[in-house]
Amino acid sequence: MKSTFLIAIIKAFVFDTSTGYVIGAIIALFILAYLIYSLIKPEKF
Repeated sequence: MKSTFLIAIIKAFVFDTSTGYVIGAIIALFILAYLIYSLIKPEKF
């Protein structure tokens, strides 16, 4: 799957905790934006 490939890339490039927090925050923002978009447009599943 595409998501497991992305997780493998992220695990390969995270070497310290601050980079991990930044990448985690970016992923959380994308997930939050998708959830808000799906609430606004619920027929677009």
